[in-house]
Amino acid sequence: MIPTNIVPLPKATLVSSLESKSDPELAFSIVEAFSRRAKTSGIRDISMADLASDLRMSTKTLYKVFANKRELVQELVIRWEMRIRKPIEKYKGDLLTVLRYWVKVWVDNDAQFSTQFWVDLKSDFPDLYQVYVSSLYNRMGAMKERLSPYLKSDVNAEFAWSSYFILMTASAQAKTYEKIGMTKEQCVFAAFDFWMRAAIDMESLAKGSDTNIQAI
Repeated sequence: MIPTNIVPLPKATLVSSLESKSDPELAFSIVEAFSRRAKTSGIRDISMADLASDLRMSTKTLYKVFANKRELVQELVIRWEMRIRKPIEKYKGDLLTVLRYWVKVWVDNDAQFSTQFWVDLKSDFPDLYQVYVSSLYNRMGAMKERLSPYLKSDVNAEFAWSSYFILMTASAQAKTYEKIGMTKEQCVFAAFDFWMRAAIDMESLAKGSDTNIQAI
């Protein structure tokens, strides 16, 4: 059976301010513009003037909504945190399907931002970076606890999990997937499937997962 003694994720530590803005729709559009820039640029390289230009508004108007870049970065972190914490209530499918769903969530969202963005987040906003990392590792901890019973008997558990994080991180980098002629999503899923076949007893997993998944 799949273990169910998963420690619940702690409550969210940040709360979005978008709804409290005088114009929530405008605030949302600014965050979206910032997010688009973050896919190719580091935080330091994204200027408020560039965002204002993207949105065809004055810098003065932009600063009335968001006083600084930290507020914008915080809204992105809140998005990620909410996504990571969202449980898959009564998910109809086996464990592998659920895990692949979470890989896709990561590819579609977090993995699309530039490497420099993450470097700047860690160095310039360490508290926000830690919020994101803590939420992510709580989710990964739940995944690890679900899969650990199905590790192959001849596989070293610590090596298996260390290699998982290294492999998944490398597969999401442009220098990896572009070199081998894949899209980011193709490369990440190839890495995930490769790791699963190498580390997990797929036959046991299939037998043990033949039930509806409770919230992860």
